[in-house]
Amino acid sequence: MQAIVICTVNNPGIDILLESIKVYAPDIPVYLAGAKRKGTIWLPNMESNFGDAYNVAVDYAFRDGYESLIMANDDVVLTPSTIQLMQKDWEYVQHYNVGIMGARSDYVLQDQNIRFPIDGDHVTGLRYQSESSIKETSAIAPIFAAISKKAWDIAKFPSINWYSDNIICGDLAKAGYRHFVSRGYVHHAGSQTVGTDFTKCHEEPRAWIKANRPDVYEDYYG
Repeated sequence: MQAIVICTVNNPGIDILLESIKVYAPDIPVYLAGAKRKGTIWLPNMESNFGDAYNVAVDYAFRDGYESLIMANDDVVLTPSTIQLMQKDWEYVQHYNVGIMGARSDYVLQDQNIRFPIDGDHVTGLRYQSESSIKETSAIAPIFAAISKKAWDIAKFPSINWYSDNIICGDLAKAGYRHFVSRGYVHHAGSQTVGTDFTKCHEEPRAWIKANRPDVYEDYYG
């Protein structure tokens, strides 16, 4: 994972994220779309949705020759072990045809969420035992997630906010790729860009998915 790509709409949390990267991962280049900050590679963010914004930014970063990179929301914060664990886990899952590998968090899809222990789990050293293992899952929320150039060339995000992550993961799975949850953790403030009106978030992409991806429409609106 050779670079971090972030898109922002000037959420104040971007400065907290960048400070955590500066402290815990100072050698990793950061591509930042939508805001100008010292020490980052600035990109414009003219897109109106999550999918298009990250498609443009990730495309740009990969043109600089990286084999893999991390896509990050603007409202997450690294811990001292985030990058170290994700790097080790990323190397390990290369035994498989890996699509996307996402960090664990406290505000994220259930399979990545530390608030949801697996059956029979127990606490060891203030954490669930399961947090010490990589696990496979069907979909990754890319709040802080690694992807290779090879996988990115197979599938990109649809032009929507909600369900863009589910759809890219599904497309990669159909192409034979597998998705994993890392042991690495990030704190996630959550929904700072699209908001917490989840009914609205659910309905907004309905027309686009029906018109452009009828093959998966029933998965979300059936």
